Amino acid sequence: MKSKKLAALAAMFGSFICTSVMAQTPAATGAPTAKVEDSKWSSDALVGDLLDYAPAKAVLEKHIPGMATNDQIEMVRGMTFRSLQQFSPDQLTDDLLSKIDADLAKLPQRAASAATSK
Repeated sequence: MKSKKLAALAAMFGSFICTSVMAQTPAATGAPTAKVEDSKWSSDALVGDLLDYAPAKAVLEKHIPGMATNDQIEMVRGMTFRSLQQFSPDQLTDDLLSKIDADLAKLPQRAASAATSK
């Protein structure tokens, strides 16, 4: 049952990433992106920053298998999981994001250069 939910969540990234989501990314709206300097990793970090840092990417894959390899994930790199939650609250639940946050909090504090290291 859990694997079906996780598969559905990974599939959800392909189904809900569309023009309306793209229109709300910081690049599209001109809004500033989240600051990267010396902060803890969390679901409030940009998806792209999380994917670019291997340990954070592993946490995402643990909780949402297949998410990082979804063909359309590039479209949401400028968003946070907290902001994506509004588009899929049944899949990106507070409980799931709390679990992701708990695992991300175990990672070393990130510095400005961490978001660009692969």
